[in-house]
Amino acid sequence: MGKFKEKFKEFKNNPDVALKEQVGYVSGVFGNCMGQDSVSTYTDQFMYDYMGLKSSHIITMKSVTTGVNILIAPIVGALLDNNHSSKGNARRFMMASAIPFTLSSILLFVVPTASVTFNLIWSFLLFLLFNISDTFFDVALSTLSVRMTPNAKSRKNFYTVAQLASTLGSMLPGGMVPIIIELQGNDYAKEKWAFFTVALLFGVLGMFSMLVPCFTLKERNMVLPPKEMKKKIKIDYKLILLNRPLLLLCLSQVIESIRQVCYNSLPFFYKQTLNKYSMKTYVEMASSALSYGGLLSVPFVGKKRSSRDIVVWGYLHTGICYLLLLMFGYKSLWIVGILIALGGLPNAAMSAARRILLADSTDYMEWKSYKKYGRAQRNEGMVFAFSTMVSRIAALWKELLVNGGLALIGYQSAQMINGEMVEAIQTPETLHGIFLLVAIPGIVGNLIPGIIMMFDNFTGKRKEKIMTELEEIRAATKEKAAEFEA
Repeated sequence: MGKFKEKFKEFKNNPDVALKEQVGYVSGVFGNCMGQDSVSTYTDQFMYDYMGLKSSHIITMKSVTTGVNILIAPIVGALLDNNHSSKGNARRFMMASAIPFTLSSILLFVVPTASVTFNLIWSFLLFLLFNISDTFFDVALSTLSVRMTPNAKSRKNFYTVAQLASTLGSMLPGGMVPIIIELQGNDYAKEKWAFFTVALLFGVLGMFSMLVPCFTLKERNMVLPPKEMKKKIKIDYKLILLNRPLLLLCLSQVIESIRQVCYNSLPFFYKQTLNKYSMKTYVEMASSALSYGGLLSVPFVGKKRSSRDIVVWGYLHTGICYLLLLMFGYKSLWIVGILIALGGLPNAAMSAARRILLADSTDYMEWKSYKKYGRAQRNEGMVFAFSTMVSRIAALWKELLVNGGLALIGYQSAQMINGEMVEAIQTPETLHGIFLLVAIPGIVGNLIPGIIMMFDNFTGKRKEKIMTELEEIRAATKEKAAEFEA
């Protein structure tokens, strides 16, 4: 217990970052994750079972909205990197995007009419608004988080605390939905409004939480001489291609989208196959408790194991758990619950480690740009924009796999009968197919990314050597900047 108090004291008295900035960043992550989790976890099920949309509708809708989002991400990154005023763009982006993010995350769980066509248009416009506003907020907040301090150790401390908030933000709506739905006693009409009630509750809470960093974080923009600023944007994309840690993270993220098929299929699995929707809440509570334990161990495990190792072994651990699930099947609810809960043990630690690795890749890129071009350059906005762009590509790939898989196993959407939506009955083959959509992606989507991350060599002694060189480069750059100003 003494060690945890010591770590909290380090967080509170961080010499590089003020406490209010750390709290603001954590608050922003917490609110953003509540909206993201509600939409990513439950919109597919809501659209199939209550809005009457088919797999072809959802695939088309999400393909177009994600395509627009992919184009927007690098624009946001460039706007953040190329504004060198003391005010900057990041906080304005977050302020402007928090409200539309919240409204769209709530209204996506409203069935506006009994017309499938109108429901499709409604969902398309709201999903487009949600994704655009999420990109602006996410890239801006992530960019500011790296600019809070160049000290990797300080970043590791508040990123770990932020992951505690992120896990809680994801767990709250995700855990409440199944309980509230099951309390409706299979009343189809009440179930629709139960989804909206949860979305409204956590949407409003999330919005206020997302606004906190807009008033607590400070802009810390990189100052360059005028001539250097003109050259800067020309090599942004070249630097991205030199950033090996970033590219490996992004490649693993694309493959990990297969693993997300597993998580998106779990609501269908609990509600349809097991006919025990509330089990999702209990399993996730157990999984979150284990996940918190794994996350709290990061500061101590990190002394012996790198963030890369945490990611690699986390993937492999979860992949093995789902391999066992495939072998045992779903006859025993206890075995299902235990294996899925255990599979979630490393999730929070992995997310924190990935966040740390992504931020550290800006250090690697700064060092690499000096070696390649003779000028140290970080481009935090472009790094996070590129990561966001890849995450959208991964999300699109996931949507194609999820909805294609549901179509393949014959999942039936709600049907219009006498002017009202009626829930469809699934066949036994479809119910077993849902189980396969959980187990197989859970295996493949974990083992392959784990292998990919083994090739990241920005770790251990090599990382220490690079960081030592980088400190010398930064010192020399400061001296040149001082001479220029003189």
